[in-house]
Amino acid sequence: MIMPRAGMMRTIVAALLVLTAVTPTAWAQSYPASGKIGYLQEWEITGSLAKAAMRPAVEYSGTLTLRHIGLCSINGVEQKQARMQLKVSSLRLEGTLIMDDDECRIVASGSSGSGLLTCRSGQDIPINLLIGKAVETETSERVGRGP
Repeated sequence: MIMPRAGMMRTIVAALLVLTAVTPTAWAQSYPASGKIGYLQEWEITGSLAKAAMRPAVEYSGTLTLRHIGLCSINGVEQKQARMQLKVSSLRLEGTLIMDDDECRIVASGSSGSGLLTCRSGQDIPINLLIGKAVETETSERVGRGP
């Protein structure tokens, strides 16, 4: 029996939906991110980034904590939550660091993670960022396994 094109497409889409519903989800991976921001490396970066493989670059995104660890922390440690989005290729690393009070652009040559952070003030601030090896997330360890 020959199906019309619209009918065939509906059948293919339905089959794909069924397959994705019954097939265990791929194990999610997160990549630890750490680094320093500032001329005196007074801000510490820690967090976790998810990876999306795109050609020719790789994209990472996730949440980070920025903690002021400089000597001039008179009123205690200042801490900020941020979201980072990066595009990494062999020649360039670029992306954004988004905080409640600012949005900064990250640019580095190569994939080393050393570059500049440009925020609304317009001043370029040094940033060193390291993305570690993949680790499985806690929720992914439960996917596809019995109790």
